[in-house]
Amino acid sequence: MKKNLLTVLCLMSFLKPALAQTNVAPSDVDQAITHLREGLIDSLNKGNIDRLLTFLDTNAVVIWQNGEVCEGTAAVKAYHDKMIKGDHPVVGKVTSEPKVLGRHIQGDWAILWGELNDHFLLTDGRDLPLNSHFTAALAKRGDVWKVSAFQASVNAFNNPITAMAVKKISLVAGIGGIVTGVIVGLVIASLLRRSKNPS
Repeated sequence: MKKNLLTVLCLMSFLKPALAQTNVAPSDVDQAITHLREGLIDSLNKGNIDRLLTFLDTNAVVIWQNGEVCEGTAAVKAYHDKMIKGDHPVVGKVTSEPKVLGRHIQGDWAILWGELNDHFLLTDGRDLPLNSHFTAALAKRGDVWKVSAFQASVNAFNNPITAMAVKKISLVAGIGGIVTGVIVGLVIASLLRRSKNPS
């Protein structure tokens, strides 16, 4: 009995440092990823694209809500400038409050996914709360974590853009129906007049 107890105590003394290390490492990774996430959100919400780019890997691949693909920080910068600062900007302001729904961490790599809770104010005054979903791949580069790949997607069947398109189509169809009805009515009225007055 004493021998068994001594064996268990010896095993625990060997395992204790290993358990402590496994508890510390994920905490450090979690803190680093949280720091990265907070930096990205703050930069995006303040419109600070130069700071935002510092959180991306040099060759990061980003797929935006409109399906456009950017490879590398220079392409991301060019996309941002085109959409917000170009000759014909589309977006006036964008804000986001991401919610991470899950993550897998494996060594120097991590995959995160969740909801962006993104909000777009377009230059034409339209307000688009998209609530996109995202997937992000993070990689440890030296002592820091960087975004290696990022994809945002919207519900193709239920989002503010499709709702506006349906509303616009309905309006056009309604106006078209009214115009067609008026023309048909005028033609019928003209035919009835002719049948009453053959001369």
